[in-house]
Amino acid sequence: MIKAVIFDCFGVVLDIMRGTKIEQTLELVKELKGQYKLGMMTNVPSRYSLDQRFNPGELDELFDVVVASGEVGWDKPAPEMYIMTAEKLAVRPDECLFIDDVPAFTAVAETLGMKTFTYVNVPESIVAIKKILEESK
Repeated sequence: MIKAVIFDCFGVVLDIMRGTKIEQTLELVKELKGQYKLGMMTNVPSRYSLDQRFNPGELDELFDVVVASGEVGWDKPAPEMYIMTAEKLAVRPDECLFIDDVPAFTAVAETLGMKTFTYVNVPESIVAIKKILEESK
């Protein structure tokens, strides 16, 4: 049973090319809030660099845990980063759904026992993520 959903930032929550938020993903995060523990795990130098891309306090409103690689000493695809994020969410890796747009990163999560989804495009990905969560109940 999935108890936590961990989102990558760039390519899943933020559109790298446009430098904008992917509103459909943010709507999904808001929908899931309260039903699942929510995390963001991403390769950036600091939490500060993430906060600059969001409204003040927005990340903390959306996510229970935000893990910036530069602050923890590991980058994806280091398994330790995935395990630590699950621990911060107080769940086991096999209780997580990990969502990223880089197949190599979802592959590592899968080896740790996490359910995974490789984010491709907005409408299809949102539908697929909801289906995965519904089927895990």
